[in-house]
Amino acid sequence: MDGETTRLVVVALGTIAAALFAQIVAGAFNSRNTIAGIEAARLAAETQREADRDMEHERWLRDRKVELYTEYVELAHNVRDSLGEVKVGVQTDVKPIFEMIRRLAKLAHSVRVLCPRLLNQSAMEVTKSLHAITAVLGDILEAKPEAQKKYSEALDDFQEHMALMELRITQDLGIDWAA
Repeated sequence: MDGETTRLVVVALGTIAAALFAQIVAGAFNSRNTIAGIEAARLAAETQREADRDMEHERWLRDRKVELYTEYVELAHNVRDSLGEVKVGVQTDVKPIFEMIRRLAKLAHSVRVLCPRLLNQSAMEVTKSLHAITAVLGDILEAKPEAQKKYSEALDDFQEHMALMELRITQDLGIDWAA
């Protein structure tokens, strides 16, 4: 082999070695970029999963609150109506009313667990006002003087507390009545 051929072979081998080295370096960078891309995709999926879980929990909590609020408000109004029926003599058995009041107190405890503090306070005030109506009702049935006035005051107190609770419920659920 003459000198020129040797030089050409050395240059060709150098070129091949440089190309191989370039491929190895490029492969290393591509591998690193691929790993970084996979990690970014994993983080994005994890973040999305957490966001979905949070949204699902918020939806579950809102649905539970709607059920609880609906049941509580309906039962409170039924107790008030039943007490009115006893007052005017349409209904004489008060045992079902006391059962409804006990159920209302249990619902008030659920409100305490799931709902904001102000709604808990409202539920307790509504429950207390129904107890006050019940206490005055005994005086009405015994025809005690001033019983009618006390009953009206207790009923007004209930209506006031119930209206405030219903307002707080709409605020908690994000319902805009003006819209």
